[in-house]
Amino acid sequence: MRWSIVIYAILFVVFRGGLGEAADGRKPLYVGGLFPLSEKDGWSRFFGYGSLKGVERAISDINNRTDVLPGYELVLIYNDTEGDKVTALNKLYDLIYQPPTKVLIYGPHLSSVTESVAEVAGRWALVEMAPSSTPVLSKKLRYPYVYRMLVSAAGFSYAHVEIFRQFNWTNFATLHETSEPHAGVTVVLQQLAENNSLTLIAAESFLTDPYEAMQRLKARDVRIIAANFYESVVRKVFCSAYKLGMYGKKYVWLIPGYFADRWWQVADKEVTCTPDELKRASEGYLTVTWSMFGREELPTIAEVTPAEYRRQMEPVVGRPLSDTDRGTVAVSYDGMWALARGLHEAEAVLARPLDSFYYGDTEYADAVGRAVQRQDFEGVSGHVSFSKDGDILGTLLIEQHRDGVETAVGAYDKNTDSMSWLVDTSDIWYYNGGIPPFDSDTTRTITLLRATPMPIMITMCVLSSLGIVFAVCFFVFNVLKRQNRQVKMSSPKVNNLIAVGITLAYLCVILMGVDISMVNSETLLTVCTTRSWFLALCFTIAFGGMFTKMWRVYSIVIHNKTKRKVIKDYHLFIIIGVLLLVDFVILIPWQIFDPMQIEEERVLIPQTVDDIEMYRKYEQLHVKCTSTNDTIWTMALIIYKAFVVVFGAFLAWSTRNVNVPGLNDSYYVGLSIYNTVICCVVAVPLSLLNVSSIGVTYALVSGFLLLCTTMSLCMLFIPKVIAVYKKNAVGDDGLVGTMVGTVNRRPETTFNHEALGSRPTDDTSQPGHSGGSTHR
Repeated sequence: MRWSIVIYAILFVVFRGGLGEAADGRKPLYVGGLFPLSEKDGWSRFFGYGSLKGVERAISDINNRTDVLPGYELVLIYNDTEGDKVTALNKLYDLIYQPPTKVLIYGPHLSSVTESVAEVAGRWALVEMAPSSTPVLSKKLRYPYVYRMLVSAAGFSYAHVEIFRQFNWTNFATLHETSEPHAGVTVVLQQLAENNSLTLIAAESFLTDPYEAMQRLKARDVRIIAANFYESVVRKVFCSAYKLGMYGKKYVWLIPGYFADRWWQVADKEVTCTPDELKRASEGYLTVTWSMFGREELPTIAEVTPAEYRRQMEPVVGRPLSDTDRGTVAVSYDGMWALARGLHEAEAVLARPLDSFYYGDTEYADAVGRAVQRQDFEGVSGHVSFSKDGDILGTLLIEQHRDGVETAVGAYDKNTDSMSWLVDTSDIWYYNGGIPPFDSDTTRTITLLRATPMPIMITMCVLSSLGIVFAVCFFVFNVLKRQNRQVKMSSPKVNNLIAVGITLAYLCVILMGVDISMVNSETLLTVCTTRSWFLALCFTIAFGGMFTKMWRVYSIVIHNKTKRKVIKDYHLFIIIGVLLLVDFVILIPWQIFDPMQIEEERVLIPQTVDDIEMYRKYEQLHVKCTSTNDTIWTMALIIYKAFVVVFGAFLAWSTRNVNVPGLNDSYYVGLSIYNTVICCVVAVPLSLLNVSSIGVTYALVSGFLLLCTTMSLCMLFIPKVIAVYKKNAVGDDGLVGTMVGTVNRRPETTFNHEALGSRPTDDTSQPGHSGGSTHR
């Protein structure tokens, strides 16, 4: 390389005199151009041809100016790189080895090609202006003389981060083609994400087919995807997105914006999706691309506005040019101006002619390079200035794919790290009701508490309260009238106990309706424990009283062997005590070893289309009291009490035809037992069923409990009240003492009052009565 430089220094001296000067006496300065002009792919020629015409227009304008490079004439000598790295290197060597000496290089375009060319050109101390975006070129130690008219693709990552910030996205994924500049851009984005407290959910890459990589992204449930790839694979990406369902309201794709218009209509043998499917899958994606034309109508270095420049260049490039055009006809024009102005300013620093350059002249290259870096002017592509790394400090354009057409929606200024939207941000999310998609599964779970409806609860509380009032009134009546013959002959102490049990049953109705919507968890646990005890005890006390009274009738009337045996009230209380003891044997271990706990049952309700679109789902929450072996303890109580109920029903049925004047309420006790049996048969299964509506279950169970309890209370006490307060009350032939048997009833049994355990009092004796009493 060193000998080659020496040889070309000698050749420069030899050929310098041979080449001579221009006709007007100006010295030529030769610029080597490398442009992708091959027809092999329209993409390369689209950019390469426009770039060539922009450079030619710039050289023409510069040569016609007297304030820039006076005494010099720029001459362009260019070659076709065919968009290929090897070809580009061969063409570069042709430019170097074939006279005349080139003082500058403009091009090439493709990032991968530019990297190789720039590294070789740097060895020859050639200052190069490249419309390329690869972040690798920012490494000045490796590429000391490269300057770029396109914002580094790494700037896309800054724009992405700002977009994330604008819409409060903190989770995202990356997908990139395994080549430059895509790999470098992705690395920069990942570094920026770490510095800005963003979460990279997944990072996938692919060589030729993106399908498997996208499958992995879908498995991670990513929503925001920053992708980098060339147009050659964009159809594969969105065909895969269509097949995997990775498009629509939940997804946001951010892709490069330098693809040809209507790329989705281009035929591709490797893609199985139709153009309509590609269009549907790509609807709404955002692109970050370079702003190739100035958006402000200001005077420029070309002495025309950007709009005027576009109109003048349309017939040259053979197509209409808009301010969102992706071609490089404007940036190449400004890039050539930056080189020319750099040469102009460097001449004073060098103190020698500009045509004195020879390959390897680092002094010349350093002076020109520093002068280029200092450039600051308004160009037809926008404001032109360079960073210390040689990257232009330009503006990036944010576009959105709408109905197959890219529409500008915003601009990102890398100098100020700011975003300016050209449309209302709600318009960007036109496909999602004006709301930005969420960056992750942020579906709101709306909990619907399964609770007792307040109207039902209030109704049951009112009815239960009335029942308690009635029970207390009957209890007071029974105490006050305990010496009355009609009351005393019905065992008032046992009746009082039945009234207490029924009062507890009314309280249970209220407690059954209390849930987490009314009290806190600790209070609910206390209520549940109290309710389980009250339910067991109220049944034993109330039904036990009726059961023992019926047992005494059965023992005295049906089994004559007890005819002479006295059965007093305390015998009945002993039986009730035994039943309560059985309750305690079950309830106390239950309370000690397996206490009640609060348990939450959550049932997910299937999502509707509206729920999915609104990112919400509903679940039903049922807070209940239970224990580990709740079923075993409950079944133990049910089985034991079922035995008592069945035996009580048997006693009532066996004494259905009894007509004993001394047993003045046996008929109503029997009806009460039947009533209790019906209540148990209906209410117990209802309470165990898992009915979807808590209100319906509570209403049915409480309703049956109230009905049966109230009927039993009324049948036991109302006849006594009527009999006591009836003006012309009669004794055993009265209302209370009347017992209507069947037509085939058995003959009345003769017995004495001592068998019932009491005697009638004198003050309540009535003529015509035998004076016996029936205690049950």
